[in-house]
Amino acid sequence: MKCNTSFKYIRWKYLIWSIIIAVLFSCNQNEDFAQADEQTISVPIEINGFAEDLTKSIENQPHTVNRVLILPFKKIDETASTNDDNNFNLDQANVKQVELNNSPTYETMLPLTQGATYKIFAIGYNNNNYDINNPNLDNKFDLLYLAPNILYDFYYYSKSATAISDFFTAIGISYNDDIQVGEYFKPEEIKTLKIDLVRSVSGLNLEIVNIPAYVTSITLVAEKLVQSVFLVDLEYLNIQSEIANDNLKTFSTQIPVAGNVSFNHYLLPTFDVNKTKFYLDIKLGSLTERYLLKVNDVEGVSSNNSISFYPNQVVKISGDYSNINLGFTLSYSINLDDDNWDGIQ
Repeated sequence: MKCNTSFKYIRWKYLIWSIIIAVLFSCNQNEDFAQADEQTISVPIEINGFAEDLTKSIENQPHTVNRVLILPFKKIDETASTNDDNNFNLDQANVKQVELNNSPTYETMLPLTQGATYKIFAIGYNNNNYDINNPNLDNKFDLLYLAPNILYDFYYYSKSATAISDFFTAIGISYNDDIQVGEYFKPEEIKTLKIDLVRSVSGLNLEIVNIPAYVTSITLVAEKLVQSVFLVDLEYLNIQSEIANDNLKTFSTQIPVAGNVSFNHYLLPTFDVNKTKFYLDIKLGSLTERYLLKVNDVEGVSSNNSISFYPNQVVKISGDYSNINLGFTLSYSINLDDDNWDGIQ
């Protein structure tokens, strides 16, 4: 009886240890599979859009973009049949900020998780305006989210609506050799990723000539201005509206030189939904008079003195001071999608 009991005890003990070993082995296998699933693949990236000889600034100066932030967004639910931007979360471990050299093309590598679906967003800017690695820098703008790290809710917020910093954006396009795969890809299924940056801000150039000597200064004020935009489509998020204090919508004050003034400013795109009027505060000694900046109608750009601004587009207005009550000429609005010119001349 004691022998039988002892034998049963040994059998149970052996069975328990067998179960423990099997569980541990299974865990190790799962860990191995998990590690395999999390293997990274370094994808070659080519950044374009900065030919050295181009004039890409509204002041006829070379563009000042010398830093690019590459943001990989990873699909959250891989079982979803569609690729919606609200199903892509920032892969924070693989965010990369690179410093550009003088070459029109910059190449780098980006580690990405094998098996995951990605969409890559890039933004270029001047290194004095933003640094993701230095929170102590006096950044001119912030990159924020309405919902944490979700691509659909990713937006650009300028510290000032009238002091917009020049920046370029792009969605990365993936390729398998010469075959374009598109915006969405798995790293093991492609060979390269190309980022073709395009200016995302709008430009305004206003020139007034033959200003009388009794005019001591002219100040440019907007009716309303966009201060933040969603980065994927540049749709507005926040504006300084008509009821906002003028201090928040005042661009600059110019003192006439040889009877002329020139205003050159970047704006965030307004599109048609937030088209805006402008005002000129004319200072005559101690007296200041406000005039509506009147312009001709141009289809798709200006109507009833309200002007629409679009990404990578410059609006030029010019006129003689004697016509301040009659109106100035909105001479052209140029969509700068070519590789030959990107500013006002």
